Amino acid sequence: MSIVLLLTASILGAAALLTVIRLTIGPTILDRSVALDVLMAITICGMAVYSAHRHTTYALPVLLVLSMVGFVGSVSIARYASGTDDVEAEDDSDDHRGHP
Repeated sequence: MSIVLLLTASILGAAALLTVIRLTIGPTILDRSVALDVLMAITICGMAVYSAHRHTTYALPVLLVLSMVGFVGSVSIARYASGTDDVEAEDDSDDHRGHP
C-alpha cells in the first residue's frame, strides 16, 4: 500500500507543480482559470487519497465544499471573461436590434 501511496503522491505533486507553472505563465485569464480549476481538482484528489489511506471520512464534507467552490469559481471567471453581465438582458437586446 505504501508504494501505491508514494506513487500517487509523487504524480499529484508533479501535476501540481506543472499546474502552478502554467498558472504563473498563462498568457490569458482563461488559461489561468483552467490551471486554477485543475489545481483545485488536484487538491481534491490529494485529500481523497489521504482520506482513503487513513480510513476516515471526516474530509468528505470538505471535498464537497471544495468541488462546489471550484465550479462556482470557474463559472464566475468565465462569466467575467465574456464581458457580459446578464445573459437575459443580452437576449432581450438582440430581439430589439432589427426593429426600429
